[in-house]
Amino acid sequence: STRALYTMSNSTVRPLYGGAITCQIPQGWLDASDVRQVPDHQECWQDPQTGALLVIEILDYQTSVSNETAAQFFYTDLAESNGISSAQDLQFTPILPPTATSSTLPGFPPDSILCVGTGHQKIVQGKEFDSFGNRRELPDAQWVAIHLALVRLPNVTTDLLVTLSTPAESNPQQGDASQAVFQAIFSTLQIRDWGLFG
Repeated sequence: STRALYTMSNSTVRPLYGGAITCQIPQGWLDASDVRQVPDHQECWQDPQTGALLVIEILDYQTSVSNETAAQFFYTDLAESNGISSAQDLQFTPILPPTATSSTLPGFPPDSILCVGTGHQKIVQGKEFDSFGNRRELPDAQWVAIHLALVRLPNVTTDLLVTLSTPAESNPQQGDASQAVFQAIFSTLQIRDWGLFG
């Protein structure tokens, strides 16, 4: 049985980027910047019980990437940054077609586009080398469920990427409760200060 990760009743509106963006984040989730360095363009929150990691990133608008391929593009970019090079270690299903944000995120500009998808990545946990510098035979690898939403904001030349990564069961095909968590968090995303985007 999968433990319930989150309900709307136990969440708190959190200021992100100095309050320029807000969204509801489950109570008990920790601001990762309190324990490690987080780049200025990211906000990271982690559930210490499940290992789920929420990352919100402000990225330069990728003019060469179409709306139809944007979710796949950023998912592949995430896989590369996680050190995944083998196609068998990642799966992704974009939810097409991209849609206007007006129905999902009121308050966003009318030309904003929402691109979403879900997938799994097999990520190596721990170090590739032991404390003596010897390569480990089988570094621990774990399937991680990833929910991705990209808000394309051409009017401020920004791609706003929101991902939730949750350690998955051994069989990545099994459903998990993280989809509901992700939708609940993402649906409360609000931009309070558009000056954040320059």
